[in-house]
Amino acid sequence: MPLETLRFFARLQKLSLFPRATTFNLRLHRLLRASLGDLALKILSSFVSRGFRPQLSSVNATLHFFSLLRNPAASESLISSMPALSLQPDLFSFNSLLHAYCRIGDLFGATRVIPRALSLGLHPDPVTFNTIIAALCQQSLRLPALCFLGAMHKYCKPNVVTYSTLIDMFCKMGDLDTAHKVFIDMRFENGVLPNAVTFTCLIDGFCKNDRLDEALRLYERMVEMGMSPNVFTFNALVNGVCKQGLMEKAEKVFDEMRERGVKPNAVVYTSMMVGYFNKGDLDAAMRYFNEMHGRGNQLDVKGYGVVISGFCSNGQLDRALAVKQEMEKRNLVADKVILTVLMNAYFRLGNVKKGLFLFDEMIGNGMDPDAVTVSVVMDGLCKNGLLKEAKEFLSRAKHTNEVSHTILFDGFCKFGDLNEAEKVFLEMSEVGIKLDKFGYTSRIAGLCREGNVMEAFQLKNVMLQNGVDPDLLTFSTLIWGLAERGLMVEARQVFDDMVQKGITPDSVVYEILTRGYLKQNDTSALPGLQHDMEKRGLIRKTKS
Repeated sequence: MPLETLRFFARLQKLSLFPRATTFNLRLHRLLRASLGDLALKILSSFVSRGFRPQLSSVNATLHFFSLLRNPAASESLISSMPALSLQPDLFSFNSLLHAYCRIGDLFGATRVIPRALSLGLHPDPVTFNTIIAALCQQSLRLPALCFLGAMHKYCKPNVVTYSTLIDMFCKMGDLDTAHKVFIDMRFENGVLPNAVTFTCLIDGFCKNDRLDEALRLYERMVEMGMSPNVFTFNALVNGVCKQGLMEKAEKVFDEMRERGVKPNAVVYTSMMVGYFNKGDLDAAMRYFNEMHGRGNQLDVKGYGVVISGFCSNGQLDRALAVKQEMEKRNLVADKVILTVLMNAYFRLGNVKKGLFLFDEMIGNGMDPDAVTVSVVMDGLCKNGLLKEAKEFLSRAKHTNEVSHTILFDGFCKFGDLNEAEKVFLEMSEVGIKLDKFGYTSRIAGLCREGNVMEAFQLKNVMLQNGVDPDLLTFSTLIWGLAERGLMVEARQVFDDMVQKGITPDSVVYEILTRGYLKQNDTSALPGLQHDMEKRGLIRKTKS
């Protein structure tokens, strides 16, 4: 059909003839429907340049094509030439122009379209308002979006697309209460019934914000209203249930999906695999992996990354590498995330050489290591005692953050090189990076190991002055430092201070105190410690 249409136009051009405007319009639409927009535009331009006067529908089809190309400048040019063709733009013309502006995120240009349409006596319709509200919602501009909703009531009635778009925005912003209020208003105040898209937006929002019970109630209401959940609805539900680790419930949702005739896609299978990997049930995870393959659902790179990460997090590096090989057989290249996960697995096993080999592979594949990858390499080098190499690596890295610097600081502290730790601290201060509580705690631990308990306490005060609250690990470290030096009165005071601040001690703290008292041959405090531990449920109450 497109070939015959092209031959038709070629014959007319060769004979310098014009077709009837209706015939031209019909043929032009055929080319546009066949995704031959560039050719259609050239043909229209050629005929117009020779004096042909197209129908408004032909021009509007071209404007729609420009909107798909995200080209408002071309749309503006064509609209400005319409009077010369004895044509006046209609609402479809302006809606196409509006769409072109919105697709490139030019909201200033978009907001000027509606007044121009009004100046020609054209009244905006739901398509007009839905287009600009959707663009505002994409940028999370809630107030302007609601203002346009208010303006919409003057010209036309908001429809289910309008409300679903707003609900989706509020859900993505985490404002579920407002999203639910819009949902209630659309039904009971404006008489607009929700559809599957509306429910799915809400269900997805509640699932992603860990409000699973409400998501499940919405799902039940959706079914009660006779709506058919689609694959996106089940994507949201399965992911939400798996995130909570409720795999028995996830199985039920998965089974219901099949019973309703909805085919699970790679996203659903991936959620099930992640859920089981997080539970440590590798066999169940691989059951879904194999089932997915058997049903012709192929994983993409992201999906393979989930499987590889799952194996690595469960200490199964060999199986993770086998999955990587399978992926490469399908001509898929491991991305930065996969390589970083595998690097981390090698480093945890103490195989620094292979971890760095993967880093070189990343560079060789033209990838730019981000701050996460840099931090993983830093952690691997430091935990394997290669602090000099870690320092050199950090100095060469393009993308670093507070985590990568803190890892190096922590490494020097743990290995007792406080001079180098101090240098790193000064370098961090120079570039505006502040220590977090883990960094402070590492430094405090290093000082305590060297017996500099007073300096450790001074650093704790600095920590507080900088707005960083000590946690259980910080207090445990200070108590250990004091107990090691036999300062049990002071250790007990720090313990009491910790409890007063609302931090619940664990069995490690009690063990530190107990060992400290025993070293001092002071058994008088032990019954009190034991009673405290019993009260907190850390040990069973002894029978009298």
